[in-house]
Amino acid sequence: MQYWIGVSESHLGEGTIWTEFANEGHALRQVEQYDGKWFSSRNDSVEECWLYDGNIKDLDLSESRKISKEEFESVWLKSA
Repeated sequence: MQYWIGVSESHLGEGTIWTEFANEGHALRQVEQYDGKWFSSRNDSVEECWLYDGNIKDLDLSESRKISKEEFESVWLKSA
């Protein structure tokens, strides 16, 4: 597993995105925060947060950084 944090831009503005990737490279879980409001992939009906459907190898992660599983889990719990 790999865990990443980075800047995200959407119609909600600029925010932060945390993504958990499987060893094969596809996203498993994702959390986004815009202006203090949380969005996560745990709720498929939330249109503001779309789980990345590509592969990590296709992403430009130059402005992102790897984080620990514990950091991701902490954010995942906060976003509930």
